[in-house]
Amino acid sequence: MNILRKFVCCLLLVITCQILLAQERQKLQVVTKTIEKDLRDVLDSGILIKGRKAEVTVTGWDKEYIRVEMDLISKHPNKKVAVEELEYIQYAISKTEHQYVLRNMFYSVANKTKIRSSLSVKYRIYVPLSQSVTVNNEYGSIDLLNLYGQIKIDGNFCDVNMERLFGTVMAKLSYGEITGNHIDGRTNMQVTRSNMKLIDFAGEMRIDNEYGNIEISPSTLLKSLDVKSRHGKVNLTVNRLDAFNYNVSVNGSYIDLPEAQSDKVKLNDLENSYSFKVENGLSKAHININNLLFPVKIVAKND
Repeated sequence: MNILRKFVCCLLLVITCQILLAQERQKLQVVTKTIEKDLRDVLDSGILIKGRKAEVTVTGWDKEYIRVEMDLISKHPNKKVAVEELEYIQYAISKTEHQYVLRNMFYSVANKTKIRSSLSVKYRIYVPLSQSVTVNNEYGSIDLLNLYGQIKIDGNFCDVNMERLFGTVMAKLSYGEITGNHIDGRTNMQVTRSNMKLIDFAGEMRIDNEYGNIEISPSTLLKSLDVKSRHGKVNLTVNRLDAFNYNVSVNGSYIDLPEAQSDKVKLNDLENSYSFKVENGLSKAHININNLLFPVKIVAKND
């Protein structure tokens, strides 16, 4: 009996060691190469970043030049493979007459074999506060912080975060999560199959949304808000309901208001639609929301 018990213990020990060894072999080895470059000439059209499988962070700073930092990253259980395939991350920093262009791509120049490693790029870019910035990215993320100029975004399968943007923002986004905080200026967003949350924004905001839920909470400095949405919930939170003028309509769904205001919703049986229209003063900003098939909910925090 003792011999059998010892045999079982030894067998379990061997199996455990094999499992641990296999796990160790499968542990990803990470190889990183960092590129740093200062772009001293400030150009009229600023900088264009064309990323793929990239984490792009652009931050405004108080210097008069652009600072570019790029991490090229290769991951594979076999470190030798990770090192070899790091060279498959190609990048370029070029300059046109009006704009700097940064881009990255992934391919094997030598033998065009299938890439085995997980390859990615991290951009950290610092620009003068009023510099124009354009970001195109797929399968990654975009973070924009402290920018005051013209900002253009084109993101696909990309999470986007915007904080303290003041100027003109034009965004076309699909298949991601979008957050924004302290945006002020003229903003135009076309959003598809993405959920959005915007807090404490001002200026003029236009949102064209399809197949995504929207949470919005404007500041009292809002000038206008225009939302057109299809196949997605719209939740609007305001400090006080009488802070704005409203023109809200839904087709195929309903409008959810604070109880004291619920009697102001009008029903059109012929069109299967509801509407809520209130004018609280000539000086108040206008909020226009038109939604198809999904509800609009308005919450007033201080009423």
